[in-house]
Amino acid sequence: MKKQSKRNYKEIINDLEKIIEKLNSTSTPIEESINLFEKGVKLSEEADKELVMIEKNIQKKIKTKKSHTENIDIEKTFKEIEKIIEDIEDQDISIEKASEYYQNALNKISGIESYLKKAKSTIKKYEQ
Repeated sequence: MKKQSKRNYKEIINDLEKIIEKLNSTSTPIEESINLFEKGVKLSEEADKELVMIEKNIQKKIKTKKSHTENIDIEKTFKEIEKIIEDIEDQDISIEKASEYYQNALNKISGIESYLKKAKSTIKKYEQ
């Protein structure tokens, strides 16, 4: 049996969309519909696993960046995040682009979080 190469999230979603299209067709026989449904469930599970892997990779990158806290302009960063959110809400962007925007926003938010934690610990030092 051939080993199937690992597919990316977009490929999985494309396959799911094709299955849904066939399932919505009135000309698809019931036996084929059942097989398509089972295949769709497996693809859905595969997509979930892929999303978990993507999320873990993002979390690793965030942890790495947290150790490199620098001074940031919080107001400017919040405006950048608002812009990213607007871009993500665009219905015509690809999954890859949305993922890229999401990761960019997470990085900015984690940078703000690290900066604020550092500021809080500095303030506590002076309070004592």
